[in-house]
Amino acid sequence: MSLRLITTSLLLCLTAASSICAVAPKAKAKAAATAAPKGLGLKNGDRWVFIGDSITHQCGYTQFVENFYNTRHPELDLVFRNAGISGDRAADVLDRWEDDVAAFRPTLATVLLGMNDGSYQDFNPELFATYAKGMTEILARLEAMKCRVIIMSPTMFDHQAWDKRIIEKPDYAKGRVPTNYNAVLAYYGKWLQETARTRGHRFVDLYGPLNTLTNLGRVTDKNFTLISDAIHPDTDGQFIMAYELLKQCEETGVIFSGGVRITPTGWKPQGRGITDIAGQPGKEVSYTVTPRALPWAEFQSAPLGTKLTRSGHTAGQESHVVVGLQPGKYDLIINGSTVHQFDEKQLGVHAEIEEDTDSPTVKQALEVIALNRKRTDEIIRPLRGIYASRKGQLRTAKSKNDMASFEKWWAENKAKADVLSKAADEAAAKIRAAAQLKPLQVKVQPVAAN
Repeated sequence: MSLRLITTSLLLCLTAASSICAVAPKAKAKAAATAAPKGLGLKNGDRWVFIGDSITHQCGYTQFVENFYNTRHPELDLVFRNAGISGDRAADVLDRWEDDVAAFRPTLATVLLGMNDGSYQDFNPELFATYAKGMTEILARLEAMKCRVIIMSPTMFDHQAWDKRIIEKPDYAKGRVPTNYNAVLAYYGKWLQETARTRGHRFVDLYGPLNTLTNLGRVTDKNFTLISDAIHPDTDGQFIMAYELLKQCEETGVIFSGGVRITPTGWKPQGRGITDIAGQPGKEVSYTVTPRALPWAEFQSAPLGTKLTRSGHTAGQESHVVVGLQPGKYDLIINGSTVHQFDEKQLGVHAEIEEDTDSPTVKQALEVIALNRKRTDEIIRPLRGIYASRKGQLRTAKSKNDMASFEKWWAENKAKADVLSKAADEAAAKIRAAAQLKPLQVKVQPVAAN
């Protein structure tokens, strides 16, 4: 190619690039004007149902999500319902639809199904067709109820964990031969992603993050797994599921980052809601602030999951900032108790305390989490146990063509379920009350002075 031709080609490319740059601001402005708002935009009174199988029945990711909203939006009266049943396929959800889903009157639903639908075998077109038909019907029913939908991909099947498991416990295989099953779930997930696009629903990928983090973990530990029984994510895996759901729905973020800064006239607020500022410029300062939320303090419940996702920093960061202190070590004191020691450089950028158990906001968040754990163990798990028994009773009645016995059994047990549902709502109200935000009295002073 001649030098002249090369020069001409470059000029044409530059001209085209200049044209693109010239129209980019308008295009960007137009896109910004039409962009959908971030997050789910939950409102007071929203009712969220988690539809799923045993992975939902575990009450793992569902409880973590509930804890997030209890600490992030204690001002909202949100109602959650775990509607997961062990062993469920899409068709099973339809069999319990009216009692377990429709009667709840959801305004938002997450749907996590597929692990059982492929029957733990290589790809089977007939099984997939049954799954697709059932999922399509579930989505149609939710849409008819004017319920917003979040479709979630199936989680990971850990073949390495499976191989180890069946050596230790051969009966665990139960006749299943899950050849290529992780790949089967990938196919199901991509079909769901396209279905979500065409039907206008949100889609959350759980499969990718779990596989990626597992592969990374095995770089340094060949036995690493987040799913020790190959099917049901462990507690840390369940936390990662919750984190990905919230992150991909754009719900995560900082809860507080502010404080004070020095100016020629003294200490001034840096951020909103900073009041009652007092102290010697450059030496010490105190102020009052009420954070907009409590930290999502799951570092004790899921230490590995919170570490891998950096959820403290990215999904619940509380940091106090004091710009203009003289060099030295300082105590960060909140409500009269020393939370941590920082130097002037750390305080000048941000001093994070969302995982510090001496912080009053962390203590309050941990109390909220403990209350929800108690609610889950004492009320939600027994409630899901009734619905699990319902599935077995219904199958038996259908096989014997004896629906009268099922209706009698269900009438008795539905009354028990209704009592538990009422108790769940009452416990949720107490949790919200425990999560209400309180003013913080913050003081920063030299370590030697304390």
